[in-house]
Amino acid sequence: MRVAIVGAGLGGLATAIACRQRGLEVALYEQAPEPGAFGAGINLSANAVKVLQALGLKDALHAVSHEPGGYAWRNWTDGSLSRILRLDGSLARYGANYYVTHRGDLHRLLQEALPASAIRLGKRCVAVETRGRVAGLGFADGTEAEADVVIGADGIHSAVRRHVFGGEGAHYAGTMCWRSLIPTDSFPKDFHDSNVNAWTGEARDRFVISYYVRQGRYINVLAVARQPDWDSESWSIPSTRAELLAAFHDVGPALGQLLGAAEGVTKWGQFMGAPTAQWTRGRVTLLGDSAHAMLATWGQGACMAFEDAWILAHWLEARADDPDAALAGYEAARKPRVTRIQDMSRFEVNFKKQSTLRDRLRREWMYLTRFGTLTPGVHRWIYGYDPRSAWRGE
Repeated sequence: MRVAIVGAGLGGLATAIACRQRGLEVALYEQAPEPGAFGAGINLSANAVKVLQALGLKDALHAVSHEPGGYAWRNWTDGSLSRILRLDGSLARYGANYYVTHRGDLHRLLQEALPASAIRLGKRCVAVETRGRVAGLGFADGTEAEADVVIGADGIHSAVRRHVFGGEGAHYAGTMCWRSLIPTDSFPKDFHDSNVNAWTGEARDRFVISYYVRQGRYINVLAVARQPDWDSESWSIPSTRAELLAAFHDVGPALGQLLGAAEGVTKWGQFMGAPTAQWTRGRVTLLGDSAHAMLATWGQGACMAFEDAWILAHWLEARADDPDAALAGYEAARKPRVTRIQDMSRFEVNFKKQSTLRDRLRREWMYLTRFGTLTPGVHRWIYGYDPRSAWRGE
């Protein structure tokens, strides 16, 4: 089977590796003239790490990542700890480690797992169509390609989705983010603990996430604020330390010192997609953010793309004689889980502030009412999932 993948981001690269492992012929098309990845830190929970291990990347992932002790909620005024979810027992509890890593490092190790000949750069997709028993692609440079299956892994503003399904695609979610990667040698030793820290104050419209990446040599900072309007689709708009500090002027000394050391500050708006009625049409299907863009509140955007990659590759191998059945099986296996996590990600925006017992009880009651489980049950369901054995569906 010939498989064409549009988009050489994390999901596209992982899909290419998984398909090649199963003996499929893979061509990966990327619109950028040079390989690369935007972004900074990324959370990889056990469900995604299981896929990366199965792709043969266990040691490489460990070498560039940090394993946090827990996910901690802190008061940004005095730095006090209000609650912690332990993550250092993830291997025993959920079947794999929990890592935080730099997106660029993860992108690089995925790319290095593929031969250079598998990736075609400078290929901006401008046309997609099913032609009987094959699918065709057209590119801005005038070239064309044909495959038995086309996979749109080209992100939140997917050209494949637009050409095949139309519609408005993802929309601005009402929050924007600043990010910075700060060397740890900017601070005294042990200034930042080993946790992924969520800092909140009295205001519910802003929060800050901070954690180590690159084996503790850097602190990744993500600062999120509600903003009603946003008109750029860029993932990396230049900003300044002054703009960041002005937005978080009321934080306490510890968080203020961290934000005051921010370097190379950039910002972007968060986009999300509504659950789509259909991912597949003819010999074309969608994967990752192109199919189910979600907010980062549960840290599952890239994790869902890795699950997609493994499961789609299995279906293509299992039904190599019938690509239509393979794509239908993939969509049926993935959509219920992904749609539920999209819903949870939207819902979790309301509960970043966890400073008091009342905050925590409110969150648990709302999750029980909405999803029929308390948040520890959500963690077990998300993190404990194993795509390697559940590829036919949960």
